[in-house]
Amino acid sequence: HPDLLEVPEDGSPPYLKGYKCKKCGQLDFPKLSPCPNCWGEEFEMVPLSRKGTIYSVSDIMVGAPGMKAPYIIAYVDLPENLRILAQLDGEVKSFQCDEEVELTVGPIRLNDDGLPITSYKFKKAS
Repeated sequence: HPDLLEVPEDGSPPYLKGYKCKKCGQLDFPKLSPCPNCWGEEFEMVPLSRKGTIYSVSDIMVGAPGMKAPYIIAYVDLPENLRILAQLDGEVKSFQCDEEVELTVGPIRLNDDGLPITSYKFKKAS
């Protein structure tokens, strides 16, 4: 979704898009409109850090329709004081809490036609 992820055409690394309320300064991901803090409706897009730390991680052995199991999901804490839910790119049972991860892009599931849907994920930090 274009409000979540930017993949620059010039080959620069992808980044997640945070949205800062122009009225109160609250930063959110994804964009929440109106602002849940002050009801403001004007936002500034802020590129978010590409690295974060795993807060909680789960290996999923039975997936939802269109999701090839096993896969891994985690809450990732970003330096901007945001906690986001994301899939992790790697082997089951290979991630742990407090581990550093970095943003990547890849397929997260299949659409109704069986084609991959590409979005943000995190992988072990290099």
